[in-house]
Amino acid sequence: MPAGTPRSANCACSTGTSSRTPSATAAPSARSEERTAASNSSPARWLPRAEVPAIRAGGPLDAPALTISHLADSAVSRDQIREELAEFAAAYHAWYAGQRSVEVPPWGREAAERILDRVRQAVTRVEAGVRTLCDPDRPELLDAFRIAQRAMLLQMRHSASDQAGQRRLRSDDVALDPPVDSEASWHPFQLAFFLLALDGVVDPGHRDRETTDLIWFPTGGGKTEAYLLLAAFTIALRRIRGEGGGTTVLSRYTLSLLTTQQFQRAATTICALEHLRRTGPGLGLGNEPITIGLWVGDTTTPNKFQSAKTAFDEQRDASHPEGVFILDRCPWCGTRILPPTWSSVRSDYGVRAKADEFAFHCPRDACAFHDVLPVAVVDQHLYQDPPTFVLGTVDKFARLAWEPDSGRLFGAGTGHRPPSLIIQDELHLLTGPLGTTVGLYEAAILELCTGPNGRPPKIVAATATIRRSAEQVRALHQQDVQLFPPSGLDARDSFFAVPDTGRPGRLYLGVMAQGHTAGRGAVATTAAMLQGAHRLPEEHRDDYWTLVAYHHSLRELGRTVTAAGDDIPAQLRGLGEGTGVRELVGEQVQQLDSSVKRADQPILLDRLEKPWTDPRSVSFLPCTNMLSVGVDVKRLAYMLMQGQPKTTAEYIQATSRVGRHQVPGLVVTYFNATRPRDRSHYETFIDYHRALYRYVEPASVTPWSLPARRRALHAALVILVRHRLGLAAENRAGRITDHKEEVGRIADALAERAATAERGATAGAGTDAVRAEVRTELGYLLDDWYRQADTAATEGKNLYYRSQGKGQHNLLKALEQRYGLWETLNSMRSVDRECQITVTGAGK
Repeated sequence: MPAGTPRSANCACSTGTSSRTPSATAAPSARSEERTAASNSSPARWLPRAEVPAIRAGGPLDAPALTISHLADSAVSRDQIREELAEFAAAYHAWYAGQRSVEVPPWGREAAERILDRVRQAVTRVEAGVRTLCDPDRPELLDAFRIAQRAMLLQMRHSASDQAGQRRLRSDDVALDPPVDSEASWHPFQLAFFLLALDGVVDPGHRDRETTDLIWFPTGGGKTEAYLLLAAFTIALRRIRGEGGGTTVLSRYTLSLLTTQQFQRAATTICALEHLRRTGPGLGLGNEPITIGLWVGDTTTPNKFQSAKTAFDEQRDASHPEGVFILDRCPWCGTRILPPTWSSVRSDYGVRAKADEFAFHCPRDACAFHDVLPVAVVDQHLYQDPPTFVLGTVDKFARLAWEPDSGRLFGAGTGHRPPSLIIQDELHLLTGPLGTTVGLYEAAILELCTGPNGRPPKIVAATATIRRSAEQVRALHQQDVQLFPPSGLDARDSFFAVPDTGRPGRLYLGVMAQGHTAGRGAVATTAAMLQGAHRLPEEHRDDYWTLVAYHHSLRELGRTVTAAGDDIPAQLRGLGEGTGVRELVGEQVQQLDSSVKRADQPILLDRLEKPWTDPRSVSFLPCTNMLSVGVDVKRLAYMLMQGQPKTTAEYIQATSRVGRHQVPGLVVTYFNATRPRDRSHYETFIDYHRALYRYVEPASVTPWSLPARRRALHAALVILVRHRLGLAAENRAGRITDHKEEVGRIADALAERAATAERGATAGAGTDAVRAEVRTELGYLLDDWYRQADTAATEGKNLYYRSQGKGQHNLLKALEQRYGLWETLNSMRSVDRECQITVTGAGK
């Protein structure tokens, strides 16, 4: 941050609550602080301010084992790799030993022992991972590890701005085979997490399979790369072992914008693995392509080949084609899949769409993926050829009860093994009604992923803000959890993450406009912040040029967007004072909310990366919580928070979107003086920010509560019966009567999962009661199903899963649908009924 920027921001924001100019307010403030300092009392500030320290990677930062090209080099012997990794793990062990030697007062020894026991478990597992990886009796492990390192090197290089990190025209020059960065290295926690999770990935019978490993690291710290390395290793290992194709990795997200942005990063990783498979036949990656599939709702991508063909035909004739297929560029070189304007040259379009086929290819003739990109976005395509890596939103998994072919993603009817690795990013978002519904469906999903030998998949998750993770994971995954990296006796030090005292942290300022309406104060504050960035020297102006205005409701967002067209520019004109008036017109204001079409979202994210000198740059971005999770725009460093969010987790996640890279972030929280909660946060502003993570709320997830069971327990039962017993076809719902013994075992398994999930919340007797209640309820559901099947058979008809028209019998029906046995969700967010109200006599 340039010298004096925080003070400038402070003065500028003061203008938001006063009619005086920044120069008029700055001098009295400075004089007041001088007088106060002279009297040895606390300095008086017009704006409360707090700095949240920056976090940096800790650990042995100069360890040779962190260099990716070194780990990928097959010329480096197994013994050398073992020695270097053992030295890396020994540094962690030495830190743990130092923690053990700390003198703890008697009143804190019990808590200290719990803390140190978590660290001991992590150290033990990291050391075991080193031994497993370098086991001479299992050479395939080191081979897969080296392939994964090579893939991540390629992924990092091809994600750069001169490659797939930026969209480019087919006619633009681009390096086709750029050299990788030989100095690229892992953060210590990324390599340590891989070693920690290794045993659970390579050995289906290992006890670590019963533990969910949760990456708990600050936002922007590299969690995505950590689990992508694990995913690349899992894919390579399964291919080398000859364990068949099919879906190997299942990754879920909660928000569509987060899903589509992460899809680009994951697609580049898969392209790297596929490139290695094509160019290195001796690597043992097999003959089946390594692919990625995006499994989301039909509002994001078409679900059928025919609808995909129709959508492409429309874009082929459009004057300005839109990225309706989410993949807007080649993940390898960045060439646009569709041209920005209509082109008569068919090869400018990187899509092949037919009534029974859909595929992407890079339009650039010399690209390695000019023939076909290993990417699928159409549901029919995913079911026909299950991708190696499936990435989707959690909502989509509700379709497992409805779609006859969806079980193929779990190996049903294909001869392939079920997925070996499940990744759940942003775990803290699975709370409330969504988390509760996901937990019930998750029981069925994990049963589908559990092999005939009863061995579950390996589950890893990631978050930056969570509390009571053990209860949440047990409710969602029916497993114990291991946080990594666990904190030491000092909560600020986990060895792999330590406070960064070498650079400023994120600065928070509080503003509350007494004596003004909320709207008037917000307009003045926004204008002052925009003008403050305009006054910076040109070499620093781009750092804080784009102001993000975060809102908690569409109504408040609409007010700000309206003000940006009139009131804010008018206020800016009064702040010129010889420094020039900042303009705020037209395309300089962009909003990011649910009204932005999915095809336009990647375009807007690209525009946010434009410097202030670019005519297409964005000056002001009013947004909703779409920005709060997983969105990474390097330029953003300046935020106006309109009111205090409902949860501290959202506050941390949202404000962490700014200041993630070159310069520290500056966040101004504007409090509404008429709201008691906002006033309370303003009055405790400094204390609150000094212990921000202490106030993170625990998640509330109750998937086995009675209301949740009434809503979705039958869906979990249908999913397992349909996709485990070979009854997937629409007309085979009535054949359940031929499989009563197997169905009984399925019901027992679901009841056991319910008992496991409730084990931490209830005592032993309570756990047995939950098991009995769920099993009894499943028995009632099965009795209803059997009766429905017998009724259809008596009439000489089939029992269908979904409605086939009048006179037919069907099991499932949509909410409020008339005919069918059970109302069943199409999306996990549709958890509440809608009620239509008719006012009699209205309009008279």
